[in-house]
Amino acid sequence: MKRVVARLASAVAVLCVAATGVVVTPSTAFAACDAESRDEPMPQKPWPLVRLQPERVWPLTTGEGVTVAVIDSGVGEHPILDGQVIDAYDFTEDGAGPRCDLASHGTLVAGIIAGKATGESPFHGIAPGAKILSYRVIESLESSGRDSTVPVVNAINQAVEEGADVINLSLTAIHTTALKNAIANAHDEGVVVVAAAGNSGATGGKEYPAAYETVIAVAGIGPDGGHVDTSSIRDYVDIAAPGTEIDGPAPEGGGYGRREEGGTSFAAPYVSATAALLLERFPDLTPDEVAHRLTVTANHPPEGWNEIVGHGEVDPYRAVTTVLAEVEDRFAAPPMAPVAADDPGRAMRMRAMVLTICAIGLVVLFMCAKVIVPRGRSRRWRAG
Repeated sequence: MKRVVARLASAVAVLCVAATGVVVTPSTAFAACDAESRDEPMPQKPWPLVRLQPERVWPLTTGEGVTVAVIDSGVGEHPILDGQVIDAYDFTEDGAGPRCDLASHGTLVAGIIAGKATGESPFHGIAPGAKILSYRVIESLESSGRDSTVPVVNAINQAVEEGADVINLSLTAIHTTALKNAIANAHDEGVVVVAAAGNSGATGGKEYPAAYETVIAVAGIGPDGGHVDTSSIRDYVDIAAPGTEIDGPAPEGGGYGRREEGGTSFAAPYVSATAALLLERFPDLTPDEVAHRLTVTANHPPEGWNEIVGHGEVDPYRAVTTVLAEVEDRFAAPPMAPVAADDPGRAMRMRAMVLTICAIGLVVLFMCAKVIVPRGRSRRWRAG
């Protein structure tokens, strides 16, 4: 699963060429990063960590040795991410630099995935043993991910080249041939791709890259397990994860903040981190096998799957520890073939079957009676 990583000495020297022929050069003149700074501590354990309890599986896996590419707004310099970001690149044009997060978005995503469990804060990532490759493709909240398709394509292609095992895409972009090909190439190279399902609720059409077949599309749920209203309801939704009232690290200052409204952007990294846990435990899994294990072990809705939460809420512990054969037997049992209501022989066959069962039952009862019921003196019970 792990590929040899040929790391580049500097992001400044990188030229990424998209399939469209557009050349994007990472910023070389870094401007001062005026990111959101916070000093507030985390008051209590965030509800997603209470609900998912990833610590239960840490004796088996923490995601060590697994690299997750976060293609987002950059990852800031927060203490909980010290040593967790092994490389960072900037594909934007504002010159702010690869470790600048003006949207307070990528840092939170990276923290959910691989924030260190130091014991100094109740916050930590789902897979604290994993490492992050950061690709800054979004300048700020005002800059739409739909305007950043070329940088996203370049970042995906470079993440594959650099040996990422999982790619987290907490964004949406315009469907292009270049984007589709980049996603397909990542899958073919054995990379698990996870994306936010979108925040359009029940309105609108397909949202990419989540709508691509090989991408694990993640919807959002709230503290009560219910669907987040803004989370896109689509036929390509695969799984759900916490997507509202999300706490996490700020880009600067060492403090924490909350995204009250949340979004599927923050649901996706919970699934990416769980994929990282799986890949340490089962390093030979293919992307399709990772997706299968995640969805089969999710906490299913009553009907098994729906457009709201897909196969249900991700469960890190069950994903790692479940014996798949047992679960697959339960969910793969073929349904009974329906009997046509106008089948003329149906009543006769049913009557014959009932009579046969009754006859067998009577024979068994008769034989038991002959053995058990005593007859005459020679069959009377005597004291031992």
